Amino acid sequence: MRLKSFIATSIPEAMKLVREHLGPEAVIISTQHDGGDGKVKVTAALEDTPLDELALAGPAQALDSIDELSEGLDYHRVPAGLADRLLGAAAQLATADGIMALAGALDAVLAFAAPPESQSGRPLMLVGPPGAGKTATAAKICARARLAERHSTLITMDTVKAGGLAQVSTFAEALGAGLGQAPDAEALHELVQACPGKNLVVIDTVGCNPLDNAERSRLADAARTVGADLVLVLAAGGDVLEVAECALAFAEAGAGRLIATKLDTIRRLGGVLSAADAGRLAMAAAGVSPNIGDGLTAINPVSLARLILPGAARETAPTPLALGIQR
Repeated sequence: MRLKSFIATSIPEAMKLVREHLGPEAVIISTQHDGGDGKVKVTAALEDTPLDELALAGPAQALDSIDELSEGLDYHRVPAGLADRLLGAAAQLATADGIMALAGALDAVLAFAAPPESQSGRPLMLVGPPGAGKTATAAKICARARLAERHSTLITMDTVKAGGLAQVSTFAEALGAGLGQAPDAEALHELVQACPGKNLVVIDTVGCNPLDNAERSRLADAARTVGADLVLVLAAGGDVLEVAECALAFAEAGAGRLIATKLDTIRRLGGVLSAADAGRLAMAAAGVSPNIGDGLTAINPVSLARLILPGAARETAPTPLALGIQR
């Protein structure tokens, strides 16, 4: 087996390099987005295969991969318009590798971002409807920051949820993170200003009704007060149109990235794709387990493609290893 890594500006460009250097039979082992310059690193492998077998690869196999992709998108209940765009993008790649065809299409149609803890400078404000998993996600981001040897501060604006402060306090203490409580934008500003400059600041907010303009406006105002990036935390599953409208509402309030949670509790990802597409949100991470230490993983086009294709329909929860993601 031959192993080789390629660095490119996008998944399709990386695929092109793989095919040029290793041929159509190369298998993608891993893919990793570089949070610094946005480039993609793809590691591929090639088995020692007889030439007569290689000659069998051709347009028919490429068509088979598109059929497989279409079945996968249908299984996940991806909206027709989005599915058509993905199929069109995949067809342009002319590859017999279904996963890489879909990965290239996802990379072309949707946006992806580096994991939240790798971002620097601006605070992260997690927003979303009640029950999406914002508090646990905030703790998971701080846990990933700690693994990266980065200090963090966890601030909660949720003064409504029963036991909310106690839960956040427990997380912060276990993770060695700073802790603050801000009932309003003014208090939030004071806390953020007092945080050490190199700390990753993660702000947990109260659940927001996406249909309530006043609630969304208050969150947007608070984010502007401290110069925070709004990150939508949205549970996977649910009606694809409802989650799309929810994502669009938070995008209008200023959200630019999406963290999909509870992937271990559902089988179909059409809602996640629909939300990212409707809100033009960059997918930054996925919640794959309730465990704080390793329950949040980075996500990229290849790992997402592995979950969407029919063979990826799973009976067990997705894990970082199953997703093929390097943390």
